[in-house]
Amino acid sequence: MGAEQPAVARFCLLGPVQMIVGERSVPLGGTGVRSVLAMLLLEPNQVVPLDRIVDVLWAHEPPASARTMIQGYVSRLRQRITEADAGGVHILTTPPGYRLVVDESLIDVTVARSLLARARGLPAARRAELLDEANALWRGPALADLGGRVSAPELTELRLAILEARFDAQLELRRHREIIGELTQLIEAQPFRERLVAQLMLALYRSDRRATALEAYQLFAHRAAQELGMDPGPQLRDLHARVLRDDTALLEPNPDPVVTPKVGVLVPAQLPRAPSGFAGRGDEIDWLTTLLPPGETAAIGVLAGPAGVGKTALAVLWAHRVAGAFPDGQLFASMRGFDEQHTPVRAADVLTQFLLALGVAVDDVPIELDDRATLFRSILADRRVLVVLDDARDGEQIHPLLPAGSSSFVLVTSRVRLDGLVARTGARMLTLGTLGPDAAESLIEHMAGTPAHAHDRELRRRLARLCGYLPLALRVSAARLAGNPQWTVEDLVTELTDERSRLGALDLEESDTSVRAALDVTYRSLRAELAETVRYLGLFPGTRLGPHPVAALCGSDVDAARRRLRSLASSFVVTETSRDVFVMHDLIRLHAQELAETELSEVDVEAAGRRLLRYYLTGAESARELLRHGEVRSGGNGLSSAREAAEWIDQEWANLLAVVESGSDADEEVLRLARLAAEFSEGTRALGPAALSRLVRLVV
Repeated sequence: MGAEQPAVARFCLLGPVQMIVGERSVPLGGTGVRSVLAMLLLEPNQVVPLDRIVDVLWAHEPPASARTMIQGYVSRLRQRITEADAGGVHILTTPPGYRLVVDESLIDVTVARSLLARARGLPAARRAELLDEANALWRGPALADLGGRVSAPELTELRLAILEARFDAQLELRRHREIIGELTQLIEAQPFRERLVAQLMLALYRSDRRATALEAYQLFAHRAAQELGMDPGPQLRDLHARVLRDDTALLEPNPDPVVTPKVGVLVPAQLPRAPSGFAGRGDEIDWLTTLLPPGETAAIGVLAGPAGVGKTALAVLWAHRVAGAFPDGQLFASMRGFDEQHTPVRAADVLTQFLLALGVAVDDVPIELDDRATLFRSILADRRVLVVLDDARDGEQIHPLLPAGSSSFVLVTSRVRLDGLVARTGARMLTLGTLGPDAAESLIEHMAGTPAHAHDRELRRRLARLCGYLPLALRVSAARLAGNPQWTVEDLVTELTDERSRLGALDLEESDTSVRAALDVTYRSLRAELAETVRYLGLFPGTRLGPHPVAALCGSDVDAARRRLRSLASSFVVTETSRDVFVMHDLIRLHAQELAETELSEVDVEAAGRRLLRYYLTGAESARELLRHGEVRSGGNGLSSAREAAEWIDQEWANLLAVVESGSDADEEVLRLARLAAEFSEGTRALGPAALSRLVRLVV
């Protein structure tokens, strides 16, 4: 007898996650193990980065042992595969993650896609058989036993595509009465799926229920208007008109298409509502307009900037103003690159959304990402279309969404600098800063509805300054004034003046509008070492950040601190005003202080403060020696000449005084630094009244 063949393993994602060998379901372990297997099966034979697995399983808040736990999950999966003797299935460690080597035809998702593809173009009876077989692969909601830890919206889209194609086949086979109940139930779960509504209307009309068919349309139209602020699409409106006039051609097994027009018939207009109370940004709007095509390739503009600076508002407002220059439509997608509640949107899913909006039938949307991107570029090749991609996480997320035609324009917004996209595509990037004082004041006046009385002007300017001229903070303040008539500008200024409560005052109750929340999203998206740096920056008493004091705070070397600061500048947590000189926006600084208070231990705080104090004490002592004697015995924070010493004192003077001001009167090292500051003030620096009073108290 020949050697026994290894068992064939089948993998199931369309229901609970399972590995089945023969007729036996192999026990996999807990939710973590099954979640890792699901992520590997969703991208078979592809490397799934370890960082992405960690982000998905712990929603960007991983424990310190996350990587070790993932390694344990993978080890258990390998053990289960080995024990099951599933030939040909392996998990390989391939940097930067893991790759599941598997025959894709053994995965139920791949089988479902294959059946859908095979059904296209076949006679209705054979199509119905194949699509029934595909639909039967679902044993409940996809990934049903993972508790929402792994999101795969493409599986929902796949099932809807199968069901819609199946209903089409059944309508051709005159089985309209049989599908009414199933369609009605499905529309309750997917109320804005126009193709399902059209199929239900057609089934009802053919079942002599014309009035009910019209009611189905009215229900959809009402829902769309109330919840989405939009009207039914032109194909559904056309079907409604044909039912109204009792068009008997609809009784034919294969009538004229009602929701699957030829590509290009639809002109999408997907832009969100333009923001109200917009102020300023004239230069930025002019800059965007200069990028408009035509050119040799599709023009790409990038608006980058920190949370709350108004990137989306500017992009949408400008897009509405120039929409007339794009007669073939405007496409919009929220990429959710920095959304704590959702994973970033995949390019494949956005391409599906765009292709459907451009009139491609669901059955004609390609399965593979590259094929979808190719079809998208082909459709836009000779058309003038505006594409707005909001809140992108990185260039890789949006690169498949870029048209090739020279008549289209793509506008991207992001909380990080997309330098890679600029280098790869020649995109033009503009960093968006805060508003100017006049524009900030105008925004408050417009949104709050407060008259521009001369005696209130200084208060409004103070309010704008306390908001850091950040558009989100300004809008929150204006909304508080508008929603509480008993509040005055003076009341709000008084509340915001207290730094300890300022971020809390810039939240709106019963609303997602929050400056703190917006800043927190950026913070949670940072790598671990950068997030740690932000916490330590919350302890810095001064305003002028540099690699040397940040290295002291974090207990790192200077080169590492410089790299961290530049990475934080790419995410707009800090701003590099000149070489190795960084500053933080006031509201970001307050947010960092909150993080330091809540996420650093007392031991960490004490140690960081001591390191920073000793950095300035060592530097000040070395500077004094250089200024007096022209040399320094050792150390010196890198200072080697009297000129460098004078420059160091000049650059670090405000920070040095801030360290003294924040120190304890009983601390001997604080006293030594205060005496040195007093010596410097007698020579080259002038002290303000507060600093002078502090130094006199300490020194005397």
